[in-house]
Amino acid sequence: MTDTMTTANNEAQHTEPSPQEASKPMKTEKLKPAKPTRRSYSFRPLLTDVTQWIRSNPLAVGFALAVVVINLGLAIWTAVTGSAFPPQSARISYDKLGHGMLYVVPFALLIVMHPLRLLLDIPVLLIAGSVAESRFGAVKTVWIALICSVGGIAAGMGVSVMVNGHSMVWRTMAQTGTVLGPLAVVVGPLMAASAFTSLLWRHRIRVIGYAIVATLVLYRGEPGDYCILAAALFGHLLGYLMAQRDDERIQWNHGTVLETRRMLGIVSAVFALGPLVAMSSPIHHGPLSTLGLLLGPNSLDNTRLEQCLNGVGSMDCFMQYRLQRLSMPGGILVSLLPCAFMLVVSWGLFKGRRLAAWTSIIANIGTAELALIYYFVFPLAQSPDGMRALIVHGAWRSALFTAALPIIFALVVAMSMRCFRLPTDLRRLAAGLAASAGSFLVLSAVYLFVGMSRPGEFTERPTFVLLLEDLPRRFLPIGFLNEITPDFLPKNGTAASAVYQGIGPVFWAVALAAALWCFTDAALEGHEAQAKASQLVEIDGESMSFMGTWDGNRYWFSSSGRSVIAYRVEHGIALTVTGPFGDSAEWERDFKDFIDYCAEQSWTPVFYSVHAGQRDLLASLGWQSLDIGTEMVVLPAQWQTRGKKWQDVRTAINKAKRDGVTDVLTTFEQASLSMQAQIMDISEQWAEEKSLPEMKFTLGGVEELLDPRVRLLCAVDADGTVQAVTSWLPTWREGRIVGWTLDFMRHRPDSANGVMEFLIARMAERLKEEGAEFMSLSAAPLAGISVMEFEGQGSGTEFLQHVLMAVADIIEPVYGFHSLFRFKKKFQPQEQGVYICYPDSAKLAQIALAVVQSYLPDMKPADVVRFVKALRD
Repeated sequence: MTDTMTTANNEAQHTEPSPQEASKPMKTEKLKPAKPTRRSYSFRPLLTDVTQWIRSNPLAVGFALAVVVINLGLAIWTAVTGSAFPPQSARISYDKLGHGMLYVVPFALLIVMHPLRLLLDIPVLLIAGSVAESRFGAVKTVWIALICSVGGIAAGMGVSVMVNGHSMVWRTMAQTGTVLGPLAVVVGPLMAASAFTSLLWRHRIRVIGYAIVATLVLYRGEPGDYCILAAALFGHLLGYLMAQRDDERIQWNHGTVLETRRMLGIVSAVFALGPLVAMSSPIHHGPLSTLGLLLGPNSLDNTRLEQCLNGVGSMDCFMQYRLQRLSMPGGILVSLLPCAFMLVVSWGLFKGRRLAAWTSIIANIGTAELALIYYFVFPLAQSPDGMRALIVHGAWRSALFTAALPIIFALVVAMSMRCFRLPTDLRRLAAGLAASAGSFLVLSAVYLFVGMSRPGEFTERPTFVLLLEDLPRRFLPIGFLNEITPDFLPKNGTAASAVYQGIGPVFWAVALAAALWCFTDAALEGHEAQAKASQLVEIDGESMSFMGTWDGNRYWFSSSGRSVIAYRVEHGIALTVTGPFGDSAEWERDFKDFIDYCAEQSWTPVFYSVHAGQRDLLASLGWQSLDIGTEMVVLPAQWQTRGKKWQDVRTAINKAKRDGVTDVLTTFEQASLSMQAQIMDISEQWAEEKSLPEMKFTLGGVEELLDPRVRLLCAVDADGTVQAVTSWLPTWREGRIVGWTLDFMRHRPDSANGVMEFLIARMAERLKEEGAEFMSLSAAPLAGISVMEFEGQGSGTEFLQHVLMAVADIIEPVYGFHSLFRFKKKFQPQEQGVYICYPDSAKLAQIALAVVQSYLPDMKPADVVRFVKALRD
């Protein structure tokens, strides 16, 4: 975990700005696959690493060992004596407050609920403890743990009293007590340490950490879980006060698309697994903890159940209803299958599926609505005591917690919709929806038919109205039915019982299969076209043609299918990504055919980032053009660094050699996990510290590095830390790679001056050895703009020129394109104009909007306001 970033100012200091510039992690060597030979593998380096890690984290290792020894010893002792584990002396309860708590609390913090919990807790203790110890040292970590755990216990127990004090099982909780567990010790230091990590890891630790803690509180609801939550908050506050850094106050404005959707997918999965967490609680008093009854000490009392159904109510009737529902396999399945469904949705979120995002929003809003209906409205309508009954039975608490969490998560997903761009084939989606809806209707009809035709197989003869009222409950997880009195129940061993239990699981099984089918759709809308375009780019193209294979583009193919034009449609403008690529013999015809195609669609075609030859061709058709940048091209065969003009580059190369910095050529796929994580870390740091979103279109980010054809050249120092990274896009001619184009260029904020010059110089030397024809440093978008007039044309281009120049000047403080332009001139490149060509000057306003929208597709009014504030500050 390492901090990183680059702003235009940083770039000026490093003399190497970059459009999506900013930071870089990494290290490793050429990354050639190892050749396995006999006896070539050794555990000695691994043992050395483990030993070194243990020596570096004695506190974390010692604490984990103490927990293991104490719990295993206690487990053996209880097994020999026949007593319960954990013993009552290891539990903290309200009845013990003020009576020996000084001795009970430390013991309660070291004991787990079951010895098998050590398999989960020990890795957490080691990871969390090492993170804190590596940043604070052993002594400070102990003090932070002491403050957070003591404060967490006091605050957590108080909150538990307020939340559970009116519940029916409060006396049991107060007398039986709870095991706090070692997680209450390490969660505070971990949250405090998060303030001293990079932005990427800070958000990962906090978001995932709070999601897990919230799941414990909601699905287990033990007093110890509230203590863990309070300890986490204390640690978060301490970390903030201790850090007092500028970046600690930075709002999480724009995480990278890749990281945002991964985080949302992970958090969604944590929430989906909540019902399974409930099973680990003997108290099962969380608002969502019905499934915890499966492993609880309670058992169904058929006599009491019958009395409750006959109107002889008492305090334990709701418990009997819950146990009765759990006694039926269908009740368990109808609770577990929705969990599996939401896990599939979480996987879709992780992969960036737009359908998964919408499904998550709908499912979470539906969950909130059902929570309010089944926990609040129904009990209030059925209970003669009104609101008093809701307070006694805890329904109000269940309604509040069950509804709040999904609503919050649905809002977060909705605000992050830009991250979910992968569409689903409409035919597949329609088939999945039809299967789910059809199964629901058929199963509902079957239930109503059986209920009306076999009324004697129920405890009470149901009417059609009662069957209709009960029908939705057959599809709901039993947790929603906690506060609902059943009007009738099926008799065991009857057809009615099978239908009563079976229609819910069958429906959810169909929905689960439909979701899997939709989310594993390989034939995404545009995916096949993108794959075909990716093949054609390997036939022939220009220096920036590879950018046409990135996500977000549409594709027009020639009639032969051997050439293609990549484009985007914004504000009625079909804006291309460079010119055609594929079979070069078709390119001239492609321009005319694409223009005709756009006319059929009522679009205005505009060719963006084309070179002089294509500009001249379009000029012959009466088109106008505007110079929107200058591409810097280096010829590797002529590469040399002699002379005064090359002084900066020579200095950078010599400094890198003195500092022990080497260059490593690899791909993202071949890179080690550590290198990949550092790349994402640096990119996330850069994205979050910008006042505007990450730019797209002809500027690549982390997602564009994943293509195995893209090369990465990293600068690695003597300590193995990657100081900077660049990515290079291939260009083919007649099926052969002839050159490489610079795209991704980011470095650490504290990297040495000249590290980017070193990497570009080393790439030129490598390409010279490989015999490449050219090395393009690409063009800085919207930098070096000038108007190109042609015979018979007016000066209408001035408007578009002025708009784009104004945009370039406004975003210069954020992205530093002009600084990047000057940086690239250090390499004495050949300068080649890059143009935008358009047919109608009346469309200039739309064209300007389309260009800005393509580069900043996620920009919102709030981003503009934030950007203006950043400029003012």
